[in-house]
Amino acid sequence: VRMQQFSVLEAADSVDIQEAVFEPTFGFNAGRQVSQTPTNEQALGVLPYSSFDTAALSVNDTLVTGATLTANYSLVRSDYNPAYALPNPAFGSTASISVAQPLLQGAGTDYNRAAIEAAKLGVRISNLNFKSTVLTIIFNVETTYYNLLYQREQYKVAQDTLRQAQQLLGENTVKRQTGVLTDLDVMNARAGVATAQNQLILDEQAVHNSEDQLLQLLGDREFKTTVGNVAFPEIGEPEVSFARSYKRARDDGPNLAVAQATIDQFKLAALKAKRNTLPSLSVNGGLGYSSYAPSASQSVTGNWNGYNWNAGVTLSVPWGMRANRALYRQAQDTVRSQEIAYDQADQNLMVQVRAAIRAVETGKASVRSSAEETKFAEKAYELQKAEFDAGLATSYLVLQAQNTLETARVSELQAKVSLLLAIADLRFLEGSSLQLYRINLPE
Repeated sequence: VRMQQFSVLEAADSVDIQEAVFEPTFGFNAGRQVSQTPTNEQALGVLPYSSFDTAALSVNDTLVTGATLTANYSLVRSDYNPAYALPNPAFGSTASISVAQPLLQGAGTDYNRAAIEAAKLGVRISNLNFKSTVLTIIFNVETTYYNLLYQREQYKVAQDTLRQAQQLLGENTVKRQTGVLTDLDVMNARAGVATAQNQLILDEQAVHNSEDQLLQLLGDREFKTTVGNVAFPEIGEPEVSFARSYKRARDDGPNLAVAQATIDQFKLAALKAKRNTLPSLSVNGGLGYSSYAPSASQSVTGNWNGYNWNAGVTLSVPWGMRANRALYRQAQDTVRSQEIAYDQADQNLMVQVRAAIRAVETGKASVRSSAEETKFAEKAYELQKAEFDAGLATSYLVLQAQNTLETARVSELQAKVSLLLAIADLRFLEGSSLQLYRINLPE
């Protein structure tokens, strides 16, 4: 989850990076230039000298229409010795603005905002992938929890089986001493105790392994936390509907949403590629004013009686436009390929939901039948034990009845856990686990 969070943050930063393209850039520069050149005037004792001090401020910006806007202001101080004109020194101010707007290739807000919109779709994809990661973790925790529940309940069954085997061994030992049973009956009972003890050891190992797996998923690296009591949740007879679950899976599940957002990203790339198949045509123009005065303040506030302007058109047409047209065809093919992948993912989702619904229905029927099987096995064991106590059955038949009862109880546990896992899998596909556990995630 933490790793996926970094991907979300990176995607959010990508939006800032793309939006920053349309933020203005400010520039400032200042400098001094001095020139002293020997001439014929040097013979008269005058060494020609000139200096220029310059300060300039500029602002450049790219608009969402694709236009580039540039504004400049400069102040120049000039000083000549000897003076060739008055005033000397003199200050000159120049202010200008220019703009260039593409009309075909590179024009339009949709073209120029495509990178921003693609980055925003990247944020959505990252959030959806984060959602998928959380859903997967929830499913893994549920699966591990239910597996631990099964192992602990199976351990209890093994404990009961061992107690029954030990009880039978004690009874057979007494009955052998009284001559009712033989040594073979005692040996069979001892074999039953040994089998039950071995199964109990294996089940205890499985319990500890399941506890470690659950603690690992919960982030306990030291394995110092004790897993508390676990119990079967009350699920009753859950009603399922393919139409309802499939709609939830399409609307709330992350997989199809990621596929659709990816298609939208490629459509934006195709839009830019299509616009790039057009010739490069732009109009440009500029306007500037200037002033000249003996002081800096007069240069700024005085008469701006000098001016210049320009306007023009620029056209550039690559021969044949083959490269850009090929790039556009590639972009279109990518969009179509992703749309086919989306349809395939939708079909896979439908199959998965159908299988999950079928697993829940099968699980409900299996729980009912296994519960009946356990009841019959318990009754058969009680009858067999009663016949044994009455001397009408052997201890071997009692051991068989015990094994049958243990198998039935384990099968019932497996059926219950299988139903819980099927429900968890369906919630995972629907994306409804988040609502169940009240987890809110960014969209």
